[in-house]
Amino acid sequence: MRRLWLALGLIVMLAGPAAAQDEEITRPCRRGDLIGLWRVIRFGFATGATVDRADPAYQPYQRYVFNSNATMGYAASEAPPTPDDNRALLLTPAPVTWAIDAGGRLMRQTAGATRVDRSDCRVVTRVVRGPRSRVPGLPGDVLLTDRGEDERPITRRLLRKLQAGE
Repeated sequence: MRRLWLALGLIVMLAGPAAAQDEEITRPCRRGDLIGLWRVIRFGFATGATVDRADPAYQPYQRYVFNSNATMGYAASEAPPTPDDNRALLLTPAPVTWAIDAGGRLMRQTAGATRVDRSDCRVVTRVVRGPRSRVPGLPGDVLLTDRGEDERPITRRLLRKLQAGE
């Protein structure tokens, strides 16, 4: 019996670090991770979440721009944005300020508002293939999870940085 426990202990010791590495497919966001123009490549509602699907924030084509001066812009549309639309988003004065807290959460506040919106913000560290999507998460992509007042997830967005001219 003692040999069995020693063998099990050895297996757990050897498997422990490998298992931990397998679970580390994301890490908390840092400020420098977000600066730039992003497109939402995957978007979904959490199971059981109550949302107004007619809200413009849930349109299929979404863009975020995080500026180095801690301002950000956001646009959502029914039609795919053109490179000119992306340039306009980059050049439009951004009415929202943003920051990353110590835990890696994205905090956003619209000018004049008292409410601070928070999203879990994670950077993908290796290729991830979801069972219900053909679009894999790639290293450097950002996963934003919005939560309700009860702290349960409402929406998840997978963002991918756009290259110049896209």
